[in-house]
Amino acid sequence: MKRIFLILSMAIFVFYLVEGKISKNDFKFENEYLEYHAFWGFINLGSIKIWTKTDGEYVKSRFQMDSNPWLFFISIHYGFESEFKVDSLLDSKFLIYETKKGRKVVTIFERKDDKIIATQKDIKTGEVIEVLEKNTRSFYNGIAAFYLTRQLLGTGQEVTIPILIQLDVKDVKVTFPTENANIKFSNLNVKVKKVVGFIPFITEEIAGVTGDFIAYYSDDPAKIPIRAYFKTSLGNVKVELVKWDRKNWEPSWIADKNKN
Repeated sequence: MKRIFLILSMAIFVFYLVEGKISKNDFKFENEYLEYHAFWGFINLGSIKIWTKTDGEYVKSRFQMDSNPWLFFISIHYGFESEFKVDSLLDSKFLIYETKKGRKVVTIFERKDDKIIATQKDIKTGEVIEVLEKNTRSFYNGIAAFYLTRQLLGTGQEVTIPILIQLDVKDVKVTFPTENANIKFSNLNVKVKKVVGFIPFITEEIAGVTGDFIAYYSDDPAKIPIRAYFKTSLGNVKVELVKWDRKNWEPSWIADKNKN
């Protein structure tokens, strides 16, 4: 269960291209707050909260993932952080914050030459606990991939994307159809575009996520992920938007309702 929220956060928004060779849409980075809940059937597994700050050239984003405190069999609290230029998402530094044996630690993933280096430190003392490294190719971390999918939404492209999972880089196949769609959200219709993909491997340490997945994004300039479905060792899992704060943005059904 430990890594289910990490894979869901990446899979909902994940995704290889060599920058500059594939066209992108008109998505623009803005300050925003988004909150999602993950559901296994009717059971709320927990939340994924996302804060984004940008000055127009650089983006700093943080994900906070917490299990539902009412579920006695899981206790998960992770923070993820990344900072990058808006036109350079590949190989971005990636930080994971967690508590291990009562110590608050941060693991920093950085690509140097042809290697990914993971340095784990004690947050309070700055002590280096462990350093691991491995040869690897270029990758997108989960946070950078969150924005990449929004840039590719509706472009009609089919790509294979290398995603960083710990010290491994795994390929995920993703298609961005041009067609419009509608889904029910808060009991009303929302205009969306979808992303469909396939994870061609099974990884037990990330809750056995595998196979086909689908995600729906708002069909507007903000291109905000609203809902996604995945297959895991638990069964089918749904991730859905529950709160948001982005200037001048509301789901399309609110604008439609006000017109009636």
